[in-house]
Amino acid sequence: MNAIGVRKLVDLLSLWPLVVNSLAALAAVVVVSTGGHGLAVAVPVVVILLIVWRQRRVLIPAPRGVGGAGRYQAARLLLIATAAAQLHVLGELGNLEILALVLAVLVLAAETLLRSLDGIAVPYAANIPGHLSRNRPSIPCGWLFPLNLLGLLVLVLAVLAPPVLTPLAVLLAGAALVLAVAVLLDVVRRIQQRRRFQADFPQVLERMTPAFYVYWHAPPNSAFQVTMWLPYLELLGVPFAIVVRTVGNFLQLQDATKHPVILRRSLTDLDDLIVPSLRGVFYVNNAMRNNHMVRYSQLMHIQLLHGESDKASSATPIIRMYDRNFVAGQAAIDRFDTFGVPMPPGIFRIVGRPQVEDVEPERAPVAELTDPSVLYAPTWLGYQAETNYSSLHAGPAIVRGLLERGCRVVFRPHPYSARSPELRAACEEIRRLLEADAVATGREHLYGAVAEQEMSVVDCFNAVDAMISDVSAVVGDFLHSGKPLAMVSPRTGATEFVRQFPMARAAYVLEADGTSPRGLNEMLEELLRTDSRREERHRWATYYLGDIPRETYAERFVGVAREELGLGEDVPALPVTQDPDATAAG
Repeated sequence: MNAIGVRKLVDLLSLWPLVVNSLAALAAVVVVSTGGHGLAVAVPVVVILLIVWRQRRVLIPAPRGVGGAGRYQAARLLLIATAAAQLHVLGELGNLEILALVLAVLVLAAETLLRSLDGIAVPYAANIPGHLSRNRPSIPCGWLFPLNLLGLLVLVLAVLAPPVLTPLAVLLAGAALVLAVAVLLDVVRRIQQRRRFQADFPQVLERMTPAFYVYWHAPPNSAFQVTMWLPYLELLGVPFAIVVRTVGNFLQLQDATKHPVILRRSLTDLDDLIVPSLRGVFYVNNAMRNNHMVRYSQLMHIQLLHGESDKASSATPIIRMYDRNFVAGQAAIDRFDTFGVPMPPGIFRIVGRPQVEDVEPERAPVAELTDPSVLYAPTWLGYQAETNYSSLHAGPAIVRGLLERGCRVVFRPHPYSARSPELRAACEEIRRLLEADAVATGREHLYGAVAEQEMSVVDCFNAVDAMISDVSAVVGDFLHSGKPLAMVSPRTGATEFVRQFPMARAAYVLEADGTSPRGLNEMLEELLRTDSRREERHRWATYYLGDIPRETYAERFVGVAREELGLGEDVPALPVTQDPDATAAG
């Protein structure tokens, strides 16, 4: 069993609380059996340190939310009882000591009450016109847990110097109790405000007159799925709101946009969203909970997804439950036939990829450049083995090949890459390579926070002359630049890879078996010098991204979206763009 399996098993069986509680009970036994000897405090101290270590993630950074409040409560109650027993055995249990013990118990009870009430005082809405939402505590309630732990430690140690430590324990417990009362009052006020808002919610929505919603449910660090569409949805010129289903998703978006964000956690909560002004709903992924909203059949349900790629998830039968599937180009429609997924007639609308409107064309043919810059943008593991297209295991070798050719490198891995220890290690190795090369050569590589957070994907595209990536949406977007690109096949040969993923016909394919790419130098020669597929690549760009004039590229999406929502005139369909291979064969 590997380390990850053991860790999951320990969490599943709640072994850590069992260990901590057992040690806390043992501490009481040790104190009584040793007659309250001063050295007996070592066991309770070990228990407290173990709790601190287990809760280090909520203790070391500035506490957020309720932090560790209410955790390891049984163990801490046992430690309070242990401190009382030791003080009693040694004849040091006076009025001040009793006061310290009582305060410690009261504050511990307040922690439990706080955690329960905080679960009710969840966020509910943000950026609502005319309404000031209180989605965060106005008092730093996360400090209650560390303050209580410190007070408990002093209380346990009080037997060593009662005249000094007992008053300190009373002071800390008293301060914690005052903080607890203030925090609880703040939580109660937030609950009251949330309930008042919920009671007025239908009227609030009717005043907002939303024409559509953006409905979103996704894992952490996925806000980009929504934010990439917001600038273009704004161009529709009508009020709209974003609907999320979890507190985590709400927290991701409330500061990422100025548009209304509404949290609806239960299925019945969605009923209140249906107001007379509402015409449709946009979706940006295939989350399971999307069907909760699709059931409102009187609305127009439009799937946008969040990228154009040959991944199987882009041609899933799930798309059938939407009224429309907005796609970038003819390639997305043909993909369903390729995967054997029949679709209803009229479901597709070609709208291009408006996000690529700011992607700049090449500064010159790559063969003429003496200082080429290359973007390496690998994807992540995916949710299943069959959707693992990541080349990151071979990433360090690929980057070394680029550095040996004197390239400036921009490194932007998929945000989910950090979820895998192996991919995270590969990313760190690549960052070290780029840092060392920058020191040695002075080349200004872009990586880390600069490339992954401060720069957008389009910024990265515009900063380079070529790209190496995997089966990923960034490949489709990069086609708009006309610049040379390569794709990595991590499992199959180049011929089979191109058969499975037609977008690779516009790229130079690099085979990678584990950490060792095959034919790296030959591929880089094509990518950075020969570029024999230059003209062919431009034809594939039209096939994948639509035959839409570059100067009015984003206007196509806006016009079609307004038409489908009944907000504007009908937009003529684009002429069908044939598969370039099929055209050549004909």
